Amino acid sequence: GWRTSLHQTRRANGMTLANFAGGQNLHFFRILPPYVDVKKEPGRSQLPKPTFGDWIAQAYMLKHIWASPNFVWSTIALLVYFIFPYDLSSTSAAAKAPLSWAFFAERFPIWFATTFSYTAFWHITLYWLRWASRPLIKNRTFKWTKIFHNLFYSLSGVVIWVGFENVFAYLWATKRLSYLSDAEAFSTFTGFLNFALGLVLIPLWRDVHFYFAHRLLHYGPMFAHVHSLHHRNTDIEPFAGLTMHPIEHLYYYACILPSVVFFASPFHFLWNGMHLLLAPGASHSGWEDHFQADNFHYMHHRYFDFNFAGFSAAALDVAFDTFLENFKKDDDGKERADAKASLAGPPALDATIYLLASSACVAVWAYVAAAHVAVTPLVALLLAVVAGFGPVLVATLMTSLSRGTRDLLRPFNKRPLVEHLLHLGLGALFCSFPVSAACYLCLV
Repeated sequence: GWRTSLHQTRRANGMTLANFAGGQNLHFFRILPPYVDVKKEPGRSQLPKPTFGDWIAQAYMLKHIWASPNFVWSTIALLVYFIFPYDLSSTSAAAKAPLSWAFFAERFPIWFATTFSYTAFWHITLYWLRWASRPLIKNRTFKWTKIFHNLFYSLSGVVIWVGFENVFAYLWATKRLSYLSDAEAFSTFTGFLNFALGLVLIPLWRDVHFYFAHRLLHYGPMFAHVHSLHHRNTDIEPFAGLTMHPIEHLYYYACILPSVVFFASPFHFLWNGMHLLLAPGASHSGWEDHFQADNFHYMHHRYFDFNFAGFSAAALDVAFDTFLENFKKDDDGKERADAKASLAGPPALDATIYLLASSACVAVWAYVAAAHVAVTPLVALLLAVVAGFGPVLVATLMTSLSRGTRDLLRPFNKRPLVEHLLHLGLGALFCSFPVSAACYLCLV
């Protein structure tokens, strides 16, 4: 049970330098987790099936912070938060509009420099300097066309994130959304406890949100029109992590839900965002012998229908029978072409139609909000619901018209109806609702 896992973790895996930041005795490259059999080819070792007890035990001992890459990401988040603090005064760029060029000019350089330098570090150290030695695909071909494709969509991801940040900074600056100020966080016990709890709990929330958001993106229409762009990379590299359709970025960043429903610090929002922007880089590395390697997610890109969680929360995949422990036996381990991971050629007609229609769902709200158009609460609610839920409904309608309803639930069409309702319901709660809630607050 989970108490046994907790006892074993407490005895064998305390917070020591031996496991600091996910490394091994302060070594961070050419290291392997215990389950890897070095006699086998990379990706062929069997991943252990985690339990919810393991997940709870890791959290209880704070190993999910100290003994994981979360230590690195949280340190970066703290540095950015205090070196580049938010200006939430009534005369600030944040207070001007939910989307403003002034705010973008202030914050985009910070996020671009942080995200691209971190991800480039992994790309350079692994693919150019060869600090690791066990690529999951041998003798892979380095394709600049794929790199440029991934850089383009990663840049799009940073732009969209700054839009999210602008919205929340506007809500705080105009007092539409209450928040824990730094003054309260560092002058009262309850304020500091709130600040510290957010630091500890955000990575755990990310685990849960990622699984259910990811399952929503594999809902037939959403995969066909949105998430398939991310899966153009079957042999992934660091910049593949943020390579997403703009609508996927919209729902991926909806992980900021706690900042909507709880009395949270702006740091919690920033820490959530830093995790969202940095974590995908190394987890999409394509190598298995460094301190942020993620064989578990690599297999998701290889086979699509397995391993939807991050490995730390893979008990969810075990529970829903989507856990895959290693390369399939009939997989020859050879590189796949990834021909679609390129900016060459015009986009497909259906992709263009969906992009325009789904973007329109958000664009109408964006215009009204940025131009400060006065609307009634009912109209505000309508615009917000369309912005949050519209892209899913558009994808569903387009798939139904072009392929019929038989493709709506693929590849899980043989699963029980209650499972579909659970995943679609939680997917909507975790992805569409936060977007709609933030949009609504901007208009009222």
